[in-house]
Amino acid sequence: MFEEEITITLIKPVVIGKGDAAITYEELKLREPTAGEIEKATRADTSVGAAITLISLIAAIPRTAAEKLCKRDLVAANNFLEGFTDAGPSEVEAGQS
Repeated sequence: MFEEEITITLIKPVVIGKGDAAITYEELKLREPTAGEIEKATRADTSVGAAITLISLIAAIPRTAAEKLCKRDLVAANNFLEGFTDAGPSEVEAGQS
């Protein structure tokens, strides 16, 4: 069983803008994606682009902020989101090898 929602505290907070107008993102609040969000994300040319789009849509952050995530934060968010698109654990993961 997996969580339906998760808050990921970013290893490296993302700052968009400068000075007083700067916005800092310190966490991502993620949930199960909707069919429409998945469809929008699959329009991307690469799997990384699809992950960035999906994170942006679900976490409600600008795509430019999602593009600035460090690799570890991107992987953590993507691993959570992929749990909803997979058919479940493989036979090996379920201990039926």
